[in-house]
Amino acid sequence: MQIGEIAEKAGTSVRTVRYYMEEGFIKAADRSPGGFYLFTPETAETVFYIQKLKNAGLALKEIKSIYEARRNGQTGEEASSMVIGHLERQKALVTQKIADYQRLHTEIEKAIEIASQCRECSTQPTWKNCKDCKVLKGMKKFPLPLQAIL
Repeated sequence: MQIGEIAEKAGTSVRTVRYYMEEGFIKAADRSPGGFYLFTPETAETVFYIQKLKNAGLALKEIKSIYEARRNGQTGEEASSMVIGHLERQKALVTQKIADYQRLHTEIEKAIEIASQCRECSTQPTWKNCKDCKVLKGMKKFPLPLQAIL
């Protein structure tokens, strides 16, 4: 398969396939008489899965580390241990991001609840007026989205 066929089958661009070649994710199996790179059909699958991992939030650097760990392992045990190590680190990062998003979600809900009480307000929304309003007065901590606008 030529590079354009790989890109089409994997659902990406020729430029991306070339980039993956430059970065060492994939290698051409051969060259055609006209000098075109030729790839095995499995290369399209590799590109497809790299794209899926990237879309799932993994950085190319991490994806490359996982692929290199698999390639560089002398035995299945060694390769799997290295891959598991990389994946465990990614899992920890994802877990942290989920917790951060949950906290942000809660903060946004609180901000919506408070801002909804301002619908009936006829006072000009300035920093001083809002800080002194009956809705916000006495609050020790404002939700993060409100901190940004007060």
